[in-house]
Amino acid sequence: MKVGVRVRRATPEDVPALIDLFEELEKLQRGWRVFTPRPGFADEVTRKYRHALGRPDVVVLVAEDEGEIVGMAHGEARTPSRFSDERALHLSGVVVRSDVRGRGVGRALVREAARFASERGVPWVTLNTFAPNLGSTEFWETLGFRARVVEMTASTKALSARLGE
Repeated sequence: MKVGVRVRRATPEDVPALIDLFEELEKLQRGWRVFTPRPGFADEVTRKYRHALGRPDVVVLVAEDEGEIVGMAHGEARTPSRFSDERALHLSGVVVRSDVRGRGVGRALVREAARFASERGVPWVTLNTFAPNLGSTEFWETLGFRARVVEMTASTKALSARLGE
């Protein structure tokens, strides 16, 4: 990892930088997205991050380089299966600014998220990524993540046409 990069818990003062990073992530994902974000979604995300900062089962992390926020991650401990009581830390909003990728920032964010999960006795870490995002998939696989559930989508119009409706 680049010397000088440190990961810490986010504070309310960090929220504007988190939103900037979230907007970078949103632009990156735009070509893979199936569902269109509703108007005002950025405001909802701002409220979500502000609310998350005070919750014991949620971690919002930032990675700083020379005092500048260059990455973030959001993790929420929850029970992902209807068939089990086991909890998992679900990572979302993991993004590293494009000009500092490949320097270990993402790995450092995930390391701190895993520490958060471990300290709370949460045995699993889960996440979602878009299948066409090969760089993301490769990154997560190098950390030991494996596909467990595959979500498939089809537009109702295309499906109906294919089925002769």
